Amino acid sequence: MTISDAQEAREDVDVIRRCQQGDIASLGTLVARYQTQGVRLAYLLTGDHALADDIVQDSFLLAYRGIKRFRLGEPFGPWFYRIVTNRARQQLRHARSLREISLDTLSPEDADERQFHAHMDAASARQGDPAQRAESAEAQTALLAALDTLPHKQREAVVLRYYIGYTDQQIASTLDCRLGTVQQRLHAGRASLQQAIRRRYPWLMSALSTLSTSES
Repeated sequence: MTISDAQEAREDVDVIRRCQQGDIASLGTLVARYQTQGVRLAYLLTGDHALADDIVQDSFLLAYRGIKRFRLGEPFGPWFYRIVTNRARQQLRHARSLREISLDTLSPEDADERQFHAHMDAASARQGDPAQRAESAEAQTALLAALDTLPHKQREAVVLRYYIGYTDQQIASTLDCRLGTVQQRLHAGRASLQQAIRRRYPWLMSALSTLSTSES
């Protein structure tokens, strides 16, 4: 665990403990802290703003339902982003099927889930659309088109490294695979992405120069 991970874990521990005790209102703190990055991750994995929002809402609900299994002291971010990545993977596999958990169809008899929906709505209102703070619409479109040329496992690794900032070890933990597998996916994904950008969008290379210089 890095120093930043340890600090993040300390900051989150009291909030998570309250969630584990059934205080759903405390989830709002985690939503405020991790929603923007979660939506960015889901968007880069799927290329769909609305789907990314849905994935992150589903992921927070899944996180709350499984929070009692979370080990206090561990960083919440990697655990949560693993849920987001898995949900994105499921949605891409079953793009035409109904979501397994729909916040729009939660039982009105379930008080906890009604509260959850309210907290998510309030947190969303406080958060801006992360896409509005990202690159221009043209650059976003070009980047997503280039990412779409990658096999999904390579796309996951590239997004987690270069847009979430994870180390190889963190990516391995998030994707539940070996370190060597991560390094292979990054190497192949980086090469394929650079090739796609050079061929189709050469003007985008300056914004992605870290892809050719960043290694672990």
